[in-house]
Amino acid sequence: MMTKENNSPAGFGVGRRSFMSVMAAMGGAQMLSSTAFAGTSDAVKQQWSIFRSKYFRPDGRIIDTGNGGESHSEGQGYGMLFAVSAGDLPTFEAIWTWARAHLQHSTDKLFSWRYLSNHQPPVPDKNNATDGDLLIALALGRAGHLFNRPDFIQDATDIYTDVLKLMTMKAGPYVVLLPGANGFVRKDTVTLNLSYYVMPSLLQAFDLTGDTKWRTVIEDGLRLISAGRFGQWRLPPDWLSVNRQSGALSIASGWPPRFSYDAIRVPLYLYWGHMLAPQVQADFALFWNHFGANALPGWVDLTTGARSPYNAPPGYLAVAECTGLDSAGELPTLDHAPDYYSAALTLLVYIARAEETTK
Repeated sequence: MMTKENNSPAGFGVGRRSFMSVMAAMGGAQMLSSTAFAGTSDAVKQQWSIFRSKYFRPDGRIIDTGNGGESHSEGQGYGMLFAVSAGDLPTFEAIWTWARAHLQHSTDKLFSWRYLSNHQPPVPDKNNATDGDLLIALALGRAGHLFNRPDFIQDATDIYTDVLKLMTMKAGPYVVLLPGANGFVRKDTVTLNLSYYVMPSLLQAFDLTGDTKWRTVIEDGLRLISAGRFGQWRLPPDWLSVNRQSGALSIASGWPPRFSYDAIRVPLYLYWGHMLAPQVQADFALFWNHFGANALPGWVDLTTGARSPYNAPPGYLAVAECTGLDSAGELPTLDHAPDYYSAALTLLVYIARAEETTK
């Protein structure tokens, strides 16, 4: 199944009125980046305490317990974001110091995506992961405002400058956000990961830099999310292919054609950025409620409709509960998280909900 780009994808009002809704969201970007922490809930602090005890190490590393104890830029970004959301400056600084020392490039301000403590060298692949870069920059910008640290603001701005310079390109009618520097651009297509569009971070990028190119990145990201949904449930795939000439969208080859581990973050980041349009939310809600809280799948095949033989972990359920699951109850706590990633998703939902009440 292939979806072609159009000027006004359902749910997002782009086109001549293109930036009205996006700018409305941007009107809240300054608040999100600078004052949301005043209303951070005790629940966020409590859940951060659990996350820190399970996944933070004294040297500043965040440990991915679901992937052999490796560390990566995404995890460092999440850890920094969680720490600043809880007002925990010492832990924030420890995580940032480690990321800067072990993952940040010497030739630009981006970060190698993975650290393997038992490997020599521990960073065998210098390729970046753009979501990790954006998460780290988001945390730095917020910490700069919260703790009155101009150096953090400058660090965030430097990262955003290099993301815009090195990780964006034109593909058909879109300016796209590359998942990393290497491996995603071919002669005829570009492969994207829509969950790398960390909307609160992209809004902050515009807020901090004032560069209007971020408007195009955000708007085109919304268009891609709206048009790049497939299968009976109209869900985004983990990996999306864009034809470099026509802009035609298809599920990327080389990965399972699934809505799963990566794409679960797409509705969460839209919700968190106040960009979850009604029609898009309705499609997610239809999917969540078809299965219900007790049978939500860990993945669904967008070409066959097949579902995973196991149910989704608590972090996936937390995302569903804030984006349209009718039977939503209390959010799961991190005490019962099976691993780092499920815990991270859950804590992100706690933060997004806390900021929703203070926006």
